[in-house]
Amino acid sequence: MNDVSWTDILSAITAVFALLIAWTANKAAWSANRAAERANATADAVARVERDRWHHEMIPQFDVTITRLGPGSNQASLMLTFEGPAALERLDEVELEIRDDGYTHGVGHVTEDYQRELANTIWGPYRFKPGIDGATGIGRTSPAVPVELGGWIKRALEESFPPSWTDRTYWHERYGNDSPVRLWVRCRRDGYQPWTLTYNVRVVDPQD
Repeated sequence: MNDVSWTDILSAITAVFALLIAWTANKAAWSANRAAERANATADAVARVERDRWHHEMIPQFDVTITRLGPGSNQASLMLTFEGPAALERLDEVELEIRDDGYTHGVGHVTEDYQRELANTIWGPYRFKPGIDGATGIGRTSPAVPVELGGWIKRALEESFPPSWTDRTYWHERYGNDSPVRLWVRCRRDGYQPWTLTYNVRVVDPQD
């Protein structure tokens, strides 16, 4: 013990204190980082909730009607009017698509011709009239167009066609006057997440 000087002892004590200070500083830094991470996570969560709330409040509002061209006609006119919210002002793209009836069709049939015809059948009362307003070949979709608040989109419809294995009389009974046209309405506006809306629209006769 006589070989140990006070200088060595003080140096050792100083080293220990230095280690303690470094450990304390590292712990404080780690705690600060953890707190910052929690604060960032909380801020992100709050921002996400706010974005979702704002996105919900800005859901486009449409009035959608489908009217036959005349009693007994196999054609109809779809009118979609953009009614709000006022703060949205405009939509860069509005795309329309006719949905199927929601049932599974063609179970157990695997031939390519059958599957092709199955995919090309619209399982509902109407389709977009092919070749009019850019409607797709089978009349399922109408291409996206811009629309301003108070503006409208008008599209021509015609009765859908049954697949070759289905009797037309049965088809008309299944998708008769009371069967609604089921629609997807997909909306996009720069700076917003897209909206996808659904509508079930009854077809009505023209008013006198």
